[in-house]
Amino acid sequence: MSQHKENSIPIPFPFVSFLNNLFTIMKKLFILLASLVLSAVMAQEPPEKEKSNEHHKHLKKMAGTWDFKSKFHLLSGQIIEMTGVEIAKMQPGSFWLISDYTGKYMGMPFHAHALIGYEAHKKKYSGTWTDSFDSVLIILSGTCSKNGKTITMVGKGYAPLQKREITYKQVYETKDTNTKIYKLYYVEAEKEKLIIEFASKRRSPKLGLNSNNKDSFTHEIAGPFGTVYYLGGPQQARPPEGKFKPGTRVRLIRNAGSYSMVQSETGITAHVSTGALKTINKK
Repeated sequence: MSQHKENSIPIPFPFVSFLNNLFTIMKKLFILLASLVLSAVMAQEPPEKEKSNEHHKHLKKMAGTWDFKSKFHLLSGQIIEMTGVEIAKMQPGSFWLISDYTGKYMGMPFHAHALIGYEAHKKKYSGTWTDSFDSVLIILSGTCSKNGKTITMVGKGYAPLQKREITYKQVYETKDTNTKIYKLYYVEAEKEKLIIEFASKRRSPKLGLNSNNKDSFTHEIAGPFGTVYYLGGPQQARPPEGKFKPGTRVRLIRNAGSYSMVQSETGITAHVSTGALKTINKK
């Protein structure tokens, strides 16, 4: 016992004090470092939201209410015609166009649902089609023409009549502001067979005015060159959707200062420069 005490080396008090101070300093440094890291994380900007591009603007032109005439080409060669309505809306965010079709097919209610968008990371259009004929969901992808007026997509899907998976091809074609065409094909051995086609006309808003009555138009497009128009609003940062010829008659819907909303005699509802409008003098 006495030998053990003689061999032990006592730790000087100043050294113990030094260790305690070092521990306290390291603890404070750790807390400070943790606070700095947390502050840096909290100060980071939220990730930048993806912005729509010119491809999504092509889709926006297809939005609206459309009256369509369709033809269903049966494998037997018979053609069934149908009329109906398509309501197409851009999903919030302006990336996807959602279309719902309703009509009557041989006296039975017909419903179809289509989704089409542009996936920037893939640099491709993607879309789906489903209808009330069966439980099949067709998934497609593809590209558009340089002018953005024709979107072509190809994909696989089950064909109930053939009882096997086949290749489908969809074509959306915008003829002008108020006219568009939709076609769906079977593709086998590099041969295409048209199975569905829709010819759609944009429905003009009801303003309580008779479009056949010349007195219902309030203004005409002045000047020798006409004026451009914007469908989605007076956004000069993007190209206009079209141009009204000089002398085109329009109804004034709303005057918003430098720009006004009008409906033309051709049924186009758009924004034009207020300075391009000339009041029609009624006798």
